[in-house]
Amino acid sequence: MAVAKQLTIVVDNKRGALAEICSKLAERAVNILGLFVADGPGKAPVRLVVNRAETAKRVFDDLGLKYSEEEVVAAHLSDRPGALGKLTRKLADMDVDVKYAYGSISRGSKRALIILAVSDPEAAARVIK
Repeated sequence: MAVAKQLTIVVDNKRGALAEICSKLAERAVNILGLFVADGPGKAPVRLVVNRAETAKRVFDDLGLKYSEEEVVAAHLSDRPGALGKLTRKLADMDVDVKYAYGSISRGSKRALIILAVSDPEAAARVIK
């Protein structure tokens, strides 16, 4: 588990907007490790954890997209019932609040990647190893 940088942009909620962003990131060899896209009327926030945040920021600048940065925690959890509950219980016991989370796992994989926005990323990183 590690503290990671998450970039958030807000895009027009229209067909092809996400495709353009993902394509431009790919052109610059930026790999998306975590992605959360919310639906919204007119505009949609897109949260990304990428392997090359500085390059992604330059891509956003080139596209005229404003971005914000936030430290989040990237946790690799085993694919078994209770793994996320154990993680979030440890965080709660250490008075670390979870603001939101997203994640995924591929079929056949042994571990899931969960991205958590927490009140204290450094404390969360120490608690979960």
